[in-house]
Amino acid sequence: MIIVVLLGVSLLGCSGTPVKLAGVTKTDSIDRTKGRQISSSASDFQLLLLIPININSRHERAFQDLQRQTGGDQMADIKITESWAYAFVGTMHTTTIEATAYPKAP
Repeated sequence: MIIVVLLGVSLLGCSGTPVKLAGVTKTDSIDRTKGRQISSSASDFQLLLLIPININSRHERAFQDLQRQTGGDQMADIKITESWAYAFVGTMHTTTIEATAYPKAP
């Protein structure tokens, strides 16, 4: 019984915040000739493959930083890349989000 409770609590601690990737819905509202590339990354670490450090907010942190870079422009062509690497005492995970920021049409 105690094992079931501990397992349940540990699974609840591993849930992240959902991120809604909202891009351009009407292409006639943007100036497609002045798009610029923006990107953002966020990382976390899993110590000894058991202890998550900063894992739950990785996607949210990367997307919030990407939104700050738009400066009020509209995002389109959103791409997400996940990568990981072994370290001596655990695993590092990185989320990279790339997009094109378009200003509003005149």
